[in-house]
Amino acid sequence: MKYIFLSLAALAVIFGISFLITGIIRKKLKKKPPVGVHILIGIVAGLLVICVAFFVYVGIHYPAEDEAIAVWAESDSVQVTEIDGAYMIDGEGEDTALVFYPGAKVDSEAYLPLMKKLAENGIDCFLLKAPMRIAIFDMNAAERIIDKYDYQTWLLSGHSMGGIAAAGCAAENSDVVDGVVLLASYPNNVLGDDISLLSIYGTEDMVLGRDAYEKAKSNYPSNSQEVVITGGNHAQFGNYGRQSGDGEATITREEQQEKTVAAILDFVQKYDL
Repeated sequence: MKYIFLSLAALAVIFGISFLITGIIRKKLKKKPPVGVHILIGIVAGLLVICVAFFVYVGIHYPAEDEAIAVWAESDSVQVTEIDGAYMIDGEGEDTALVFYPGAKVDSEAYLPLMKKLAENGIDCFLLKAPMRIAIFDMNAAERIIDKYDYQTWLLSGHSMGGIAAAGCAAENSDVVDGVVLLASYPNNVLGDDISLLSIYGTEDMVLGRDAYEKAKSNYPSNSQEVVITGGNHAQFGNYGRQSGDGEATITREEQQEKTVAAILDFVQKYDL
């Protein structure tokens, strides 16, 4: 809710400044245009500023590190294939698949190492390419994967904002989705009891809003499990470097991802997914 109010305030400021500037220009003109034209120009100017600001915002992102991209280029244990709107990370498993929504403003490829570890342990993964690196812009992207591929068990997962998108898609597809795995995230939608949920976050995560996280527990299904990784932070679920505002991890990225994979495997076994 805080971000909604901040966004509305920012819009009010932008349009206020636009009308002020166009008003000053109108006063300077010898032949003043009608007030309606002044208002129209102010609206157009405000929208133009918003568009420019938006594209600048989404353009500044967290790129995948070279070691993450290397998983796509060469991997002996799993096969990484680029498909329409996603990467398929195919291991020896045949029954269970996980569709992953990346965090906001993060290259999808940054999560290839984590997906590789899961595929090596029997869970095939589909790593989505979010439009403009914002998963909520295509919240139901997993539906296209589920419709195209045949797996007995489907898990939807995501990091940060990607987790919100994954949970939203799961809530609308509870007839085919068996479980939700959230990494430093929470569901904004109520998840029915026919879906199991696993929530994982690190003790040093300073990006995850804890108040919102706790409030969102009212949306959890009865089969829910929480795993807190001691020493883990927000960014180390992926391979994209340090994230602004995040805490300092006291464990390595490799350790955090290994613990994440272990928690997911235990979750799948515990709830017989």
